[in-house]
Amino acid sequence: MSKKFILSSSELSQWHSLVHEAEEDYGCQLDEAMQSYLVFTLMRFARDQQLNSQALAIDYLYSHHLPDRLRSEQLRTIGDQCLLVSGLFPQSAEKRQVDVSYYVDLGRSAYHHISTVTQQSIAELYLQLADSFVLLMDLLQTIRLYSSPALQPLAALDLWQKTGSRAALQQISGSGTPVHPHFIHCQKK
Repeated sequence: MSKKFILSSSELSQWHSLVHEAEEDYGCQLDEAMQSYLVFTLMRFARDQQLNSQALAIDYLYSHHLPDRLRSEQLRTIGDQCLLVSGLFPQSAEKRQVDVSYYVDLGRSAYHHISTVTQQSIAELYLQLADSFVLLMDLLQTIRLYSSPALQPLAALDLWQKTGSRAALQQISGSGTPVHPHFIHCQKK
């Protein structure tokens, strides 16, 4: 992992630099729309003290009774919170006694649902967010690794097995936790 000093002055530039550095360290390149979405989501929730303070599944169910515009806003908030919790604060899942994969599934579902109720140009972005959820989570976990590991080894193993998270696999492989070759072979299929 390369750790560079972020010398940009604006908050937007700093988040963009951090995401770009995570892309380099992780070995991927997001397209402009995905990169921008991730940067603006980080900016939007950077100062949110209430992140993961409510039962997101209940909010998800409640959103289905809202008019389309409000439903899309509620689902976007749920998807974004699930993405940030699973990527930056996965240990908070343990405090809520759920697996990180719960947030992955709920976030994917929220983004996917938005893609079915919005206009075509926006629908494509949210479908891409649903399909790329694990990649975005992995990038956020890469950012988190700059300060400390995102998950305990067993939680990382569970997340890798349930979602195919490459960041979780790298974390277990680098932690000294033995991973049976059968698991790695089965996951690559």
